[in-house]
Amino acid sequence: MGVYLELPDLNDDFLFRSFVNEGDILVYPHWHKEIEIIYVREGDVNIGVNDVPLQLKRNDIYMINGGDVHYFLASPESERIVIQFDLSFFQDISTLEQTTKKLRNLFSSIVQESSGWPEDVAQRVRELLVTVHEENLERRVGYRYVIKAKMFELLALLYREIPQNENTQTRQEISSTKQMENLERLDKIFTYIENHYHETITLNEIASYMGFSSFYFTKFFKKNTGTTFIQFLTDYRLNKAKWILLNEDASVTEVAEQTGFSSVKTFHHQFKDLVGSSPLKYKKTISGNI
Repeated sequence: MGVYLELPDLNDDFLFRSFVNEGDILVYPHWHKEIEIIYVREGDVNIGVNDVPLQLKRNDIYMINGGDVHYFLASPESERIVIQFDLSFFQDISTLEQTTKKLRNLFSSIVQESSGWPEDVAQRVRELLVTVHEENLERRVGYRYVIKAKMFELLALLYREIPQNENTQTRQEISSTKQMENLERLDKIFTYIENHYHETITLNEIASYMGFSSFYFTKFFKKNTGTTFIQFLTDYRLNKAKWILLNEDASVTEVAEQTGFSSVKTFHHQFKDLVGSSPLKYKKTISGNI
């Protein structure tokens, strides 16, 4: 199986999420632009990051930078807290562009595995991760303020206390620059899709918008997302359609038009292929009306 792009399900107004994974499921090689922090609470977790296999022990922490290809082997009897966030989560402290570039470099340059950190620093990071996860789980009044405060505290620790990976800094800087270029190009593509998905979008149009030939665009998109542009666009439209079906009082015809499908027949056919039921039946089933 090839590498695929993951789009974490983050709220637009709070680009953060945490969850617990019990480790008994294989996670295929994938990447995303968000930072991911792994904290192993139980057992051993076998992972690979950029083709380097690793075994994380209980209490280990690992920082996965945006753009890093990673996978998880099935690791029964293990449990890990997973924290994911977009770097724009920290944009309050500077402009978005400055923040993103500086923080991307920060996560590229630090020693990513906690076994290379002072133990007292690792313990402070563990406590911060547990706090933000529990706050996100319980969601008491003001939980977002607590999470944001703790995440800023984590940033300060990264800058001040966690060692820099000096031996591989040059290689990482080169790698980071290439990752940034690809991420910026993909961001531009995704923004275009978000703004125009309800319209007709041809391969030639999006390739021209990016300044690529259709041939190069097709290769670039497939290499970095693991899927074709047309399939990605269809899946994106279908996910938008699912949201509209569940949240708005719109007919199937109106949903098809709002999400850029060329005809109701095409929408119906592709929706059924993805979801396994017709749009109307999906709406009624999820809404509990049948």
